Amino acid sequence: MKTLFKTLALITLAVANSCETIDEPSLFPEGEGFFILNEGNYTQGNGSVSFYSTETGDIYNNLFSKANQRALGDIPSCMAVYGNTGFIVVNNSGTIEAVDLRTMESLGTLTGFDSPRQMIISGKTGYVSSLQSEKVTVIDPDKIEKRGWLHIGSTTEAMVISGGRLFSAHWSGGNSIAVTDLASGELITSVTVGLEPESMVIDRNGKLWILCTGGWMGEEIPRIVRINPSSLEAEAEFLFRTVDDNPSSLTSNAAGDTLYYLDEGVRRISITAAALPDAAFIPAGDRLFYRLMVTPGGMIAVTDAIDYQQKGDLLVYNRRGELVDTEQAGIIPGFMLCRHGL
Repeated sequence: MKTLFKTLALITLAVANSCETIDEPSLFPEGEGFFILNEGNYTQGNGSVSFYSTETGDIYNNLFSKANQRALGDIPSCMAVYGNTGFIVVNNSGTIEAVDLRTMESLGTLTGFDSPRQMIISGKTGYVSSLQSEKVTVIDPDKIEKRGWLHIGSTTEAMVISGGRLFSAHWSGGNSIAVTDLASGELITSVTVGLEPESMVIDRNGKLWILCTGGWMGEEIPRIVRINPSSLEAEAEFLFRTVDDNPSSLTSNAAGDTLYYLDEGVRRISITAAALPDAAFIPAGDRLFYRLMVTPGGMIAVTDAIDYQQKGDLLVYNRRGELVDTEQAGIIPGFMLCRHGL
């Protein structure tokens, strides 16, 4: 009997030690790379998150559902970073998921948003735009809770912050940029630009560049407008060719001296240029380029939505515009965001 007890004890100890030494495999690697939000099919609730590792050259799909054993929701549209926490805006679900950027495990869910679109974080405060509300929701990223609202006077889409001011674009049917003083929370003014300002970026000189699509029905010629964010005066305007042009996804390189956008492929323009480029830097060919991002290292990432129904592709180009990798992402791969060695 004594021998039996000893044997059972040894077996129990071995099992315990075995459990202690087994580590759960990571869903995606640490190190440099970027997240891709796959929007999924409208009303199907099959949006997802992918991660592309620039170190392994591989893509890792369905991260949120694998980490949390539940769906992310309907149309994830944007992601903002606060330390090691990511805030995923899920547009049609009216939610924001706070996740650990190293594991994609949920840290909390914010609900009750009215068609949230984009989110930016400045200091210890987050701001969430809305396609259907005239208020920008203010978020406490430490507590993962709503803190209040800014009354903008119009629906909002893209946002940037410069000089203590929030610049928010009235995209859906609008033609203006609302300027809000963040110290007081008061609306300063609204600056008229082109119809449906879709994306914005601040360059290395602190100037605000705004890409206006001209309306989804082609009401006017699209344009890119440069504004001085201090004086709020327009300094330059670059018109596209015709009302049939469909530019989008204005962004910049890490240095802030070159702008990139989608227009029959990827185009680029120096911030000192006098006119828009005549030809695409990376032609789209038979691809349906949907979203664009330039990494700090100069890599150019483009998503191909294919037909807005099936799983799309991620295309990765080097700084010379040469295709270096193609990976299958989720359904309608859209917004992308870099992760730097978290």
